[in-house]
Amino acid sequence: MKKSKLARLALVTLISFSLFNCEKDTEEVFQENQIDHSKSAHVCIAKWDAPDGAKATSVKAKQWETGQTIRIKFLNGSNFVQSKVRQYAVQWEDYANLKFEWVSSNSSANIKIAFREGQYANEAGSWSYLGTDSNSYAHSMHFGWFDNNTTDAEFRRTTIHEFGHALGLIHEHQNPVAGINWDKETVYAYYAGPPNNWSRAQVDNNLFRRYEANISNYSTYDPLSIMHYPVPAEHTLDGVGVGSNNQLSATDKAFIGSIYPFPDTGGDPCAGVAPYNGSTSYSTGDQVTYNGDLYQRTSTGWSNLGACGPVSTDPCDGVAPYNGSTSYSTGDQVTYNGDLYQRTSTGWSNLGACGG
Repeated sequence: MKKSKLARLALVTLISFSLFNCEKDTEEVFQENQIDHSKSAHVCIAKWDAPDGAKATSVKAKQWETGQTIRIKFLNGSNFVQSKVRQYAVQWEDYANLKFEWVSSNSSANIKIAFREGQYANEAGSWSYLGTDSNSYAHSMHFGWFDNNTTDAEFRRTTIHEFGHALGLIHEHQNPVAGINWDKETVYAYYAGPPNNWSRAQVDNNLFRRYEANISNYSTYDPLSIMHYPVPAEHTLDGVGVGSNNQLSATDKAFIGSIYPFPDTGGDPCAGVAPYNGSTSYSTGDQVTYNGDLYQRTSTGWSNLGACGPVSTDPCDGVAPYNGSTSYSTGDQVTYNGDLYQRTSTGWSNLGACGG
């Protein structure tokens, strides 16, 4: 995987809810609120249904070529919602050796994005075809609930999730080793109502269907994955829920880097990246070096991704120590007593000791 330092830099800048609170009442309120949020979260629709009795489609067969430039265009949508999709989609480029090229609506493209308006006004859901299947459809990705009033958290959650599918990732709750103890009748009843109005067969395909281990995205189950549906606690027999994940987890970053690896450059994230040139026209996602730092073009300017040079092998490098007065969200990482911790929907997970 590319530039672990940059991964930790991104994690350090993400601050929201709460951690390590010694007061039990405060922690219980946080967990309850997060599960409540999971009840109202929109979920996407799988667009890779297999015929009855057939094996699941091999994700490996849907992967893009490592290093490939993927052309993307919008079929409709306001400048605002388009800019938000671009803003969050490019996060995958930090960890996958792929490049996104955003082209005009009348250009040829691999991924074709529409919003719920015009000829797509009756398309309420959000979805993406899986990986290179996008090439075969004139409308390959859809955002059915984005508008000018959508929150940044929802833009981030849904955009990154759908682009994960477009890169070949399946739903994490369907990982063959997930082991979610579903209360199936409760889940059927919940998804039968609005806004989903799903049949039992659709629930089976989108939630309960388990993928064979040899084509699963991850070797271990990751409840923090951006590819996981939110799961209210009452949808499981053991009361274990999953919050509405809205950012890439450490496993997401590591895995996407393993299937789209960057060349071995000796650990320098700036290796092979050209210096900034004032006479060059840059697109969103382009990277340059400038005054010893690596920068990436965003829809609104340039983002500093960190210093050039060898990347530390210490997993705690760049991760801030736990601060009792800071509010943390699921996926955030901190150091505490010489160990690295990551926030989950129910507490904190010890990821191991610091040190190279």
